[in-house]
Amino acid sequence: MTYQYWVIRYVPNLARGEFLNIGIVCGHDGGDWASRFELNSSTVHGLTARDLNETRAWVSWFQRTIDAHLAVMMDDDGSPINSGWIEHLRQRQASSIQFSVPAPIEATSAQAAVDLLYPHIVERPITRRSRSITRKAIRGELRDNLIYQADYVLGQNLFVQPTVRVGRQRFVFDIARTDRTANTRLTQAWAFNVATLDMLERDIQSWNYLVTRLRQDGGRIAGTQLASDLPIEVAFDQPATGTNVEWRADIFAAAQEAWELNEVVAKPFTEFAEEFLNESLVAPHA
Repeated sequence: MTYQYWVIRYVPNLARGEFLNIGIVCGHDGGDWASRFELNSSTVHGLTARDLNETRAWVSWFQRTIDAHLAVMMDDDGSPINSGWIEHLRQRQASSIQFSVPAPIEATSAQAAVDLLYPHIVERPITRRSRSITRKAIRGELRDNLIYQADYVLGQNLFVQPTVRVGRQRFVFDIARTDRTANTRLTQAWAFNVATLDMLERDIQSWNYLVTRLRQDGGRIAGTQLASDLPIEVAFDQPATGTNVEWRADIFAAAQEAWELNEVVAKPFTEFAEEFLNESLVAPHA
């Protein structure tokens, strides 16, 4: 059977005309439709995960519409998906998300056509992350995930590097956020694959001491009282093999011991994206 397909592109700069293929939609009038997207970061044209996160809301709506059509094959009273509807979107989407002109493909189903085209037109190789990732990079990823996946607003209910006071002591957390019930959560990033292990060991010991004080006496942040039992999280980049393996492992083990004693929830930073997405579903923000 002959199907039509459209390549969906993200155009970060309309003036330059550069684009990145982020998806495919394929279908047959009066028949089945399918779509698939790739929103992982890419080095093409300097695009980052933050850039592509801006498209997530639209992509989510589009996929839900296609999936709903597939699930119920909209009856005569509905608004069936067809090439006219796609062309209407193509004419309207003249900004950062654009559709290519349609092209034909022979396939047994829309999904089969998407599966055939996707690896050649959209799919990108996974870029291996450098093991020298920094706390700053982790903090930036956490911030972007909270903004683009959990709907937090920077400066309103999300704060980067706020100062926490415990008695006369002051120290900086990487991230503080307030949910819809006005509960505050603090998150700290730690990167263990750094070159200066003596500085890392000292900084973690100092931070853990102040967290112990916070657990005992509570604290304040921007004039707001913090309860001693407030949620505290650590997002870390786990030690890798390499130089000073034993020393690096000892620092990590000692940090884990202190986090457990202080009831700090610690997990690899790569697991927080899904955590934040779930958080937005159970605690949406205005």
